[in-house]
Amino acid sequence: MKTLLVISSSLLLLGAVMPQSLRADSADANCEVRKDGDKQGGKSGPCTFGQRQGYVDIDLRNGDTISLSPASEANHYRDQKGNKVVRTMQGQSQVYKWPNKTITVHFSGGASTHSSGGSGNLQDMVNGRWVGGEVEDELARRGYKSVSEQAAGGYVTSIYKGHGKCMIVNLDTDKRVTSIDEGSGC
Repeated sequence: MKTLLVISSSLLLLGAVMPQSLRADSADANCEVRKDGDKQGGKSGPCTFGQRQGYVDIDLRNGDTISLSPASEANHYRDQKGNKVVRTMQGQSQVYKWPNKTITVHFSGGASTHSSGGSGNLQDMVNGRWVGGEVEDELARRGYKSVSEQAAGGYVTSIYKGHGKCMIVNLDTDKRVTSIDEGSGC
């Protein structure tokens, strides 16, 4: 009985602390929802986009939330109903495609970002919360495109181009950013 009480108390304490550490990075955006090519007026408009550890949540203005879990390939997801979803990029917008609908998430320079960061200085990404593929996603959101990548001993050095600059991004064996420096030769 004492063991059950200790386990229950531990789980309750963990539940109270966990939401703080799992809070997603989120940004205000504008979402365009199209079903079979037709714009869905009640769902399109201002939305909130959240991302954490590869998972994506899109909160639409009609109250619907789309929750996407990463699948086996980069930019492939499953929604909460198990449907396949593929993400592509169009400039600073992210396009999520189902067999019968599309959601385009438009980020603008004026979007209010609820996490640290923004589209100017990239130094907030060093030792930040972005891991692995999230780094590329965040850089794409900020207007940078991957040019090349080299891996050695679990460490990765990637070159990104954007805003007329070449950026050299180094990741450690945990796939976290250790440094971002401006380079040349993109």
